[in-house]
Amino acid sequence: MDLEIIGIGSALVDITVKVDDEFLSAEELPKGGMTLVEADRSKELLAKLSDFPQEFSPGGATANIMASFAHCGGKSGFIGKIGEDEIGEYFRNETEKAGVKFFSLTSQTTPTGIGLTLVTPDGQRTFATNLGAAVELSPADISAELLNQAPLVHVEAYLVFNRELIDHILNTARANGQRISMDLSSFGVVQENLEYLQEKAKTHLDIIFANEDECLAFTGCSPQESLAQISAVCDVAVVKEGGAGSHIARGNERVSFPAQMVEVVDTNGAGDAYAGGVLYGLCEGLNINACGSIGTKAGALAVSQRGARLTAENACILGEFAAKNIK
Repeated sequence: MDLEIIGIGSALVDITVKVDDEFLSAEELPKGGMTLVEADRSKELLAKLSDFPQEFSPGGATANIMASFAHCGGKSGFIGKIGEDEIGEYFRNETEKAGVKFFSLTSQTTPTGIGLTLVTPDGQRTFATNLGAAVELSPADISAELLNQAPLVHVEAYLVFNRELIDHILNTARANGQRISMDLSSFGVVQENLEYLQEKAKTHLDIIFANEDECLAFTGCSPQESLAQISAVCDVAVVKEGGAGSHIARGNERVSFPAQMVEVVDTNGAGDAYAGGVLYGLCEGLNINACGSIGTKAGALAVSQRGARLTAENACILGEFAAKNIK
């Protein structure tokens, strides 16, 4: 295996726009959540925001995590489906530029997916996502050989909307002898698929990431209580609380990490950057204190800039920081 981790998820390009809370309410978009929208609804929202400044950046939760992992100095890969269009080529180029090996699958008929990222004045991000070509990702695309590129597989809970696909990935990874990590992705996803995700946590998952809202949806408990419940069913539990810090549990170990205080510019991708740092540390065999420190640094760098992936300058800073923790 040439890679340390391989991720499977939706290949998306983010279009980031600053809005106010009134816009979210008027469009019935739950603040801080992710809403799947059809192509026509995506076009409608973009039309309403046509006079607002828009920033393009490569996105997709798992692809962002793989980029953060690579910025730390690790070897990561990503499997995703794009369209035969300029946006898809942009996604490919930016993902490979980040140091991620992209196992690209292409739709002949459907354009690349778009993640409309709406950022409110408090830095919170809300997503209206049209999956585009990403929705066509199927079990037939992912053979056991393709998946078996690394000892660790990471998936996003967003894929639960295609049960056949996520079941195939989880079962194939298990048959390959690979470990499996999952980010619970969105409180809405958890609420709508609670029993399924709870069962998979017990039977297939080794590492679980969740933020405070996802914890509440998953366990009905506070982040700290959720940490104990989640760690009881998997090897490593990671709970993220944004500006309030994070917590990691492995076995009998419990470590909490305060957030690094920085000026918040854009929270989009912060949790992904954090997860990439933690996963890098775990793959390098570091203790959870070092894993959390790398993740915290990555998250702080992410919120201090615009866009879901680190700038070249911040990627270098993260790589240097991660290298110091390896020594």
